[in-house]
Amino acid sequence: MRLIVIIIGAWILLLLQNILYQRYWQQGLTARLSFIQKAAVEGDHAQLKEIITNRKFLPLPVLHVKFQMGRHLVFSESSNFKITDKNYRSDIFSCMPWQEIRRTLDFVCQKRGYYQIRSIDLVSYDLFFFGHCVASVPEDTFLYVYPGPADPVRLEMPLKNLMGQILARQALLTDPFETQSVRPYQSYDPYKTVNWKATAHTGELKVNVYTPASSWNVTILLDMESSRLWADEDLTEEAVRLCGSMAERMVDQGIPVAIYSNGTDCLTGLPSRLEAGAGKEHLRSIMELLARIQISSGTAGAHGAADSAAAADSALQAARLLRGGTAPAGGSSSEKASASSRGKKAPQNASRSRSLLDPAPPPTASLNTGAKIAGQSRNITMEDILFFMTDDRSSSFGSDSTMYIMISPGQRVSLTEHFDALCRQSPGSQWILPKRPGEELRIAPLRFAEIYEWEVPYGHSQAI
Repeated sequence: MRLIVIIIGAWILLLLQNILYQRYWQQGLTARLSFIQKAAVEGDHAQLKEIITNRKFLPLPVLHVKFQMGRHLVFSESSNFKITDKNYRSDIFSCMPWQEIRRTLDFVCQKRGYYQIRSIDLVSYDLFFFGHCVASVPEDTFLYVYPGPADPVRLEMPLKNLMGQILARQALLTDPFETQSVRPYQSYDPYKTVNWKATAHTGELKVNVYTPASSWNVTILLDMESSRLWADEDLTEEAVRLCGSMAERMVDQGIPVAIYSNGTDCLTGLPSRLEAGAGKEHLRSIMELLARIQISSGTAGAHGAADSAAAADSALQAARLLRGGTAPAGGSSSEKASASSRGKKAPQNASRSRSLLDPAPPPTASLNTGAKIAGQSRNITMEDILFFMTDDRSSSFGSDSTMYIMISPGQRVSLTEHFDALCRQSPGSQWILPKRPGEELRIAPLRFAEIYEWEVPYGHSQAI
């Protein structure tokens, strides 16, 4: 009889402690994750801070803390994580009453990107492991991994040529009413630039150096599309590194830089765009944009706009607008395509085409224009962007005081035609073409731009 009472009492005690844990195990329990650095560079080491706090009298004999982050952030220690499509980690703690546990996890940033941790899963047990308790808590921490630097030695040639073009253009277009400095006369100086007052004062000929009439800026066009039958991610990643290195060198020289790309921004779901600017803050914005650019983007609308037939129809109309003009009302799609191939302009298309590269609207904004829907439901090509710029040079896309650098591994005939047309008023622009060693150049030389072949060895990304 006594044994039965003991068994029943033990069973009741087991049930009571299980009920107690089920009700109060999460009370006063907090789990926080935060990246110590907010930005890093490919190949750098970074740290993740993990804080577990148990502010109650109830001990937690076993607490599993599980979370996931990008697969290209690899922990230095070789246990407690598994890498598949993401990096899954599970840590085990034993939390006593009123205890705080802090841990710093070191990892390597193997690839550029924008990495977030959105939630933490907690799993605990009661004192006798009779039952388990599960909860998921939200988290919001992020890390920018900037693209690594391109080879500075090979980058010197295109940089020197580009700077020479800009300085030569600035010397030709000067403001005769604003003097920058005075220097000794050279044989190539015209007599109208002689400063007679300074000449009389010094006893030797002096000439005025006038301020440039316009400030030049550089627009970098980053093409994330390849013309290959199979995807070569190394070439595309090298293109991103080249874009970052070129932008950094231009900003260091005080030259405003703008970025346009057909790669999708992972935060907005739209093609990436950054207006011209200079300074350290602008360079940081460029690097953050390059970190967020995705190589391949889905075709689904960011806010579900493409789910309806009406949205799909509007997207199709806007896609036709992208290719330069529409046929008269009632015209067939083949007629519209023919008008596009002849390069005819439709004045009503300018505002629509520009809106395709605008920042993404907030989730509550209306998406009733075909252009915006197309920007979210259709992949924009580099040819589209080049056509917009050529079609409206007076807009914010570019002007006669803009030099262009296109970085693209795609050897497409249509791309050469559009880029050469854009550079007609900006001769001396450049196309940097990443390619594999021994690969033939399949495009003809450009009339208004230089092509620089940039060989990317096999396994180059893994070595960074």
